[in-house]
Amino acid sequence: MPQTGSPGTRSAHGELPQLSWALRSHPGMMRPENEDFVGAYVPSEPDEHGALFVVADGMGGHAAGEVASRLAVEAVLGTWATGRPLPPHQALRAAARVANATVFAASLDSEHQGMGTTLTALALSGNEAYVAHIGDSRAYLVRKKECTQLTSDHSRVAEMLRMRLITPEQAAIHPARSMLTRSLGSGPGVRVDLSRAQAEPGDAFVLCSDGLWDLVSRGEITNEIGRGSADDAAEKLLQAGLERGAPDNITVIVVRLNGGLPASQSGRDRPRLPFFRRARNGSPSVVADDDE
Repeated sequence: MPQTGSPGTRSAHGELPQLSWALRSHPGMMRPENEDFVGAYVPSEPDEHGALFVVADGMGGHAAGEVASRLAVEAVLGTWATGRPLPPHQALRAAARVANATVFAASLDSEHQGMGTTLTALALSGNEAYVAHIGDSRAYLVRKKECTQLTSDHSRVAEMLRMRLITPEQAAIHPARSMLTRSLGSGPGVRVDLSRAQAEPGDAFVLCSDGLWDLVSRGEITNEIGRGSADDAAEKLLQAGLERGAPDNITVIVVRLNGGLPASQSGRDRPRLPFFRRARNGSPSVVADDDE
């Protein structure tokens, strides 16, 4: 069954021969509620779906952000776990579309009007990793003491940074750094970034909300991943954010690959998606938009 978080503080972890994983979600030091939501579907035996990890950072007044992120994660996990077997990229696309429709429908209620959420989901199938992404939560790959950002932020500041209108130093303190240009649930349809990467034994993937990456550097993420278990790394990353005041909610998932992942039935058809790659300036490459 899918494992999901709940409002407030959440902690979970697991270990299989192929991978180990851990998640943490915390309201932070200055916010009374946690509008982040987090979940994982990790079958104990290989199945046709494969493992899936999801982070969502909700937005909206009167606890609407909390509702949006929870609905999104539950919809993605439920669609992934119970849907008919599909190639991973198609299954992720379908799950994201269901999540968007679910959140958008709920946002039509007057109490939740205008709510939305980010969504970053990591699926593992065979020896490949697939990411679906909307918003400014992030996915990183840590390999051989190097941390690469796998997602491109959908925010005004990120766009200005990509256009070289501002510097990374200016982006870090820009007043519009939290203004999203794309979010899940804001309309009846949404464009989803979909991409894939080859996975190797020893790789670690980190999914997190901006409450973590805004406070903890890639170098620090790399250092913590290199020490101890996935559970230890997730806890230390959370504590690093809390020790720096954590003005926002903090959510992090750490997934460590112990060996090759079993090929799933749904992974037989190889998708035509771009591989993750690092641009010359060190920023993540722009991945394919879901425009089918």
